[in-house]
Amino acid sequence: MKSNRELFKIEEMVEAMGMNAKGVILKAFERYRLKTCIDFKPWSGEANYVSVYNGKIFFYHLDRKHNFIIRNDQESDFLNVPYDYNSVMHYSKTAFKNGSEPTIVTRIPDFMDVIGQRMDFSDLDILKLNRLYNCTSSLSFMDSCDFELENVCGMIQSSEDSADWRRVSEAPGGPESDYSNMGQCKGAGFFMHFNRSSVNEGARALLESRILYPKRGFQCLQFYVYNSGSEGDQLNIYVREYSAASVNGTLTLVEEIKDIPIGSWQLRHVTLNVTNKFRVVFGGVRGAGASLGGLSIDDINLSETQCPHHTWHIRNFTQLLDSSNSSLFSPPFYSSKGYAFQVSLKLTNLTNVGIYFHLISGANDDQLQWPCPWQQATMTILDQNPDIRRCMSRELSITTDPFMISGS
Repeated sequence: MKSNRELFKIEEMVEAMGMNAKGVILKAFERYRLKTCIDFKPWSGEANYVSVYNGKIFFYHLDRKHNFIIRNDQESDFLNVPYDYNSVMHYSKTAFKNGSEPTIVTRIPDFMDVIGQRMDFSDLDILKLNRLYNCTSSLSFMDSCDFELENVCGMIQSSEDSADWRRVSEAPGGPESDYSNMGQCKGAGFFMHFNRSSVNEGARALLESRILYPKRGFQCLQFYVYNSGSEGDQLNIYVREYSAASVNGTLTLVEEIKDIPIGSWQLRHVTLNVTNKFRVVFGGVRGAGASLGGLSIDDINLSETQCPHHTWHIRNFTQLLDSSNSSLFSPPFYSSKGYAFQVSLKLTNLTNVGIYFHLISGANDDQLQWPCPWQQATMTILDQNPDIRRCMSRELSITTDPFMISGS
């Protein structure tokens, strides 16, 4: 690949590529689509293409000195972007190590343990890619809102309700701050709040997004919700879909979120399958019981990607890290095929956390195929940046192999 945006044939042969590796590569394609205008499609005779297949790495070099040659600005184009220690392309301090000393020493010592990260694109990686390919938008990203601007991202109050959502920086009964900033920035940190104390039981407040235009026919809505009211309060997610037959839009209930825990921000994902232009609608509904609080939402993201099937929220994680050699187990979950599983963490110390995937006994075992054949699980340690395009989450994938039936 050259800076003049010509794409040349790259023959990268991945050693012993199996189903797990193929799944990981397909997920990597989705990261490009979310953060850039770069897309991937099956080859159909184009002159320039990328080929990935089984075999040995074609461009492996025994002499690695070329990796450390300093290039001038006639040979390399930085696209007017500062040097990026956090780039996913940067070698680590021990790359090509042949001895006890580091092979790379950063001019700023604080970055010695930063270089070599392999989680995701850095902000500057994305900036360079979008400049290189003249991207003005990304392919699968649709919208993001942290409510810091007074225009609340173009959202509107519905005329079909009996109450309103308000943009606030704190609310009676909680939360005391938004999710994005957690009260750390004076003069910043806003969210939308539905105050239940001013309305009767059953009253609802509808907050509608700007009009959105889908391309892929499936979407993932991600947001945080806080309940400071009653356990009977609920948040309904609707879509208002427009068509020639419904110029004012048809409001359709997608999901009812009930039994929202009191007193903490909760991460939620809702799968949408919309093909016409539409709005996402957040509907707060007052339940029974007395309370001065209500429902709050923050850090909304919408993308044309697949939602995660399950979320494991670990509370007081910093305190858990202080107790070395402890293990945590998630609640039991079920895959889309019906297999039961758990995820566990082994906390050895602050810099050593093991992540494990366990198939366990479940309610569907009699109807399932065993040993479990070729099911891929991807576990993500989520970066909670309010804009999903800037998230640098850590993903790990494993695929069950029916021929590996023992720990050895």
